[in-house]
Amino acid sequence: MKTIRKILFGAILLIAAVYPSTGKAQASLNSYFNVDWQFNIPLGNEFSNGASGWGMNFEGGYYITKDFSLGAFLNFHTNNEYFSRRTISLGETLSMSSRQQHQMFTLPFGVAMRYRIMEADFQPYVGMKLGMCYSEFNNYYYIFEKSQDRWGFYMSPEVGFNYYPWANGVGFHMALYYSFATNKCNIMSYKQSTLNNIGFRLGIAF
Repeated sequence: MKTIRKILFGAILLIAAVYPSTGKAQASLNSYFNVDWQFNIPLGNEFSNGASGWGMNFEGGYYITKDFSLGAFLNFHTNNEYFSRRTISLGETLSMSSRQQHQMFTLPFGVAMRYRIMEADFQPYVGMKLGMCYSEFNNYYYIFEKSQDRWGFYMSPEVGFNYYPWANGVGFHMALYYSFATNKCNIMSYKQSTLNNIGFRLGIAF
């Protein structure tokens, strides 16, 4: 819960920093802000490979040229995977049989860059996110838990659009993305050297 509170507090600060105050079809052609629901699919993740919609994305930026923006992002996601009963090694001479629930939480944040292909109510773009990624890996089995916290480098190219159909400054956002992070995990017999995901975001645009 503390982590979620920090996320929401950071998102509120980001909104306050970049939310524009004018009243055109888009609130300002010089800036943008997106709040999204996020769905992702891990690629080749041994620890937790289940697709999940337990995520959100917050992003804002300012166009330093007509079409190129620089800003900040923060998103979070949780992926879960259930493992049926199997023998778990707890050491050289100790093992047990149990079901398992693997949970992977990721929190990347950093710099967001966009190139806007068209400056109109419909604004397609290509973008890149670069920054750091905090992750938590949790393995729940019987009444026990093993956990690891890790930091890594994060990179995520994406394509998407903002669409502003009304005159009140609120529109729609959609994006397809790939993400890569260098976070590592080594819990029991499960090892992970990098995190790779594909997914999409749906939300509102200001």
